[in-house]
Amino acid sequence: MIKILFPTDYSSTANNAFLYALQMCKNYEGELLVMHSYAPNIVSGHLSAQLTEEAASGNTFGAFDIFEQKVQELRTIAIENDLTQVSVKFILEEGELVQNIQEITAREPIHLIIMGTTGNSGFENKILGSKTAAVIKSITLPVLSVPHLCKFEGIDAVGFATLYDEKDAAVLRKMIPYTKFNNADIYCMHVHTGHETKSEEEISQWKAEFKKDPVFFIDKKSDNVVETIFSFVEEHSLDIISCITRKKSFFQYLFNSSIAQKLSYHKRIPLLTFHEDQF
Repeated sequence: MIKILFPTDYSSTANNAFLYALQMCKNYEGELLVMHSYAPNIVSGHLSAQLTEEAASGNTFGAFDIFEQKVQELRTIAIENDLTQVSVKFILEEGELVQNIQEITAREPIHLIIMGTTGNSGFENKILGSKTAAVIKSITLPVLSVPHLCKFEGIDAVGFATLYDEKDAAVLRKMIPYTKFNNADIYCMHVHTGHETKSEEEISQWKAEFKKDPVFFIDKKSDNVVETIFSFVEEHSLDIISCITRKKSFFQYLFNSSIAQKLSYHKRIPLLTFHEDQF
């Protein structure tokens, strides 16, 4: 059983990700924690203590009223998609999103965070959404960002961009039990750019650990890492792309404006990121 945290801003993109999170929980017999963060009113310091308290109280009740309404809408989504068997807990938190997530994950055994991807401004935001990007950078738990056009159709094949180092091996060890649960395969994708730090012998030894697992290795030579990986994703109809958020990684390449034309792929494929500091 896994426990998934799902922050929501009530948007249509978030609702789509909520449905994806419900289906993930059903798939893995998990529990879903739905959280909404709201900002407190900014009250002028010239107001009396009584008025300040009343203003803050009004903001809290207003946020709570909206939350109750949105909870009912989310319950309706679950009913309409025959997912009422999933255990769901709703949480309303005052304050900043990342801090609230940190507090919840400190007291709850969260395995995964799922967020919808929205786009505001800037290339990075267009890919992940500013809030999702902030969570990925600040929270050490795995984050699955779900694009607006993505629909859950099961998990049969997962792509993992690798550098063949120990942190990648640690990720695979975490992923394999979940992929085996679904009889899914993992495709470790490595693009040789001519600047390799590992010898062929080291890579062979690295691969040997997983020879009895449903892990397949794809090595390609190219100067364009992202284009090569996305081409493989399309060719093999992968359900999820995964990587570690670190320097010189696939995640960093995603924020390079030279691959703007590849954004269309991420509109339908979730990106699972593992924070480097997690290992």
